[in-house]
Amino acid sequence: MGTAFAILPLTGKGADLVMNPACAAEAGLSSRERAVIGFGCLSRPVRIVLDEELPENRMLLSSKTMKELHLPQYPEYELKADRGSILIGPCIGLLMSRSDKSLTSKRLEKLTVYAREYASLHGAVVVFALDKVDTAERLVHGYCYDPSSRRFEKGTFPYPSAIYRTVGLSRKWRNHFLSALGDRIFNGHYFNKWDLYRWLSKDPSVAPHLPETMRYASAGATLDAAQHLGKVFIKPVSGLGGRQIARLSWQGDAFMLEYREDCGNRLLTFESRADAADALQRRFSVGKFLIQQGVELLDYQGGIFDFRCIMQKDQTGRWVCKSIIGRRGRKGSIVSNITSGGHAFSIEDLTPAAAALDLPVQIEALALKVCEALDSCGIHCGILGVDIGADTQGRLWLFEANNRDPDPSIALDIHEVKVYYALKTGPLFYAKALAGFREEPKKEE
Repeated sequence: MGTAFAILPLTGKGADLVMNPACAAEAGLSSRERAVIGFGCLSRPVRIVLDEELPENRMLLSSKTMKELHLPQYPEYELKADRGSILIGPCIGLLMSRSDKSLTSKRLEKLTVYAREYASLHGAVVVFALDKVDTAERLVHGYCYDPSSRRFEKGTFPYPSAIYRTVGLSRKWRNHFLSALGDRIFNGHYFNKWDLYRWLSKDPSVAPHLPETMRYASAGATLDAAQHLGKVFIKPVSGLGGRQIARLSWQGDAFMLEYREDCGNRLLTFESRADAADALQRRFSVGKFLIQQGVELLDYQGGIFDFRCIMQKDQTGRWVCKSIIGRRGRKGSIVSNITSGGHAFSIEDLTPAAAALDLPVQIEALALKVCEALDSCGIHCGILGVDIGADTQGRLWLFEANNRDPDPSIALDIHEVKVYYALKTGPLFYAKALAGFREEPKKEE
């Protein structure tokens, strides 16, 4: 049922739940006198009474039951009923911080952007921090969105039915939420570049788009790889934003090491293999870096570029491409990341030669394969930032799939405000599906 209900406290005796007969019929509860009602991860038995005078968009629930369920009165709720069980919701958790102290009133005001589409979302949207999780009682002390005031109100709530995580979780916390919610917490497991390569290199539809990659084992092996491939990138296994990335090239008589430092491009030339090896040993640690095949990317306005394809699961549980945004590096830079001095641009702004490659369709298709491959590996994500580049021959290459809350503000860099809001609110609709309010996919004509 997509109808939004107001749930008000019932103080009289003789019933726990009062519903309009038409509402009860739509939910398949017309003949039931008793049921189990659930909110978040809590549930209670209720006695049902039908009242024709009660408006169809209103329900009455005993004050005792509302208190036991920690159900706030101010949200607008939807109802799901199945075999004598009634689910009130959706009850969605946004795990936004490790410490409640960082959830200041100013930050909570900014977080209201997640509830921008509340008129379609409904339910309890609860922001909370790890240090305010009561593992014994399965409660969270956090803040629930009030659609009337458009503010988050402080309170105590049950464990949500689904959680969207934007902070890292230890193995202990992941196991705890897994035992409490099952697989209804998404983007809860960070993975690094090596994990991604290991998983995707086994998928025949994605593997051809992966640059050859190996763990950084020694300076000598890295120099050998540069001589064999012409150039390689040295990347941190767990790095973000293009930081600590270097490019090592072999020019036939010298090694060239390029990197960014202090917002500028740096170049070191080594005519001696021993000098090059010594520089690598000082700069890179075994086990913390990867060696990746260098790719000759297309050039746009004097800088290399690639694309951030933002993929999100919708309320049907299917992956959808929400946006493809180009990222052009500074002139001479070896990376395209915005945080490393790059600039965002719309894919429609590409030169005719590049646009002729039909890149949007190809990029979306590859990004979808990446998402589905990760699903098949058991990695539960609801949002991914997939970084894809095209070489001078038009071949697509996958460089990264970021599940660490990929920053949607890149859409603002190209003045796509509507896209930005869609990226912020999108994950909550997948959370709504996980919380028991999944939408059926529309039949293709």
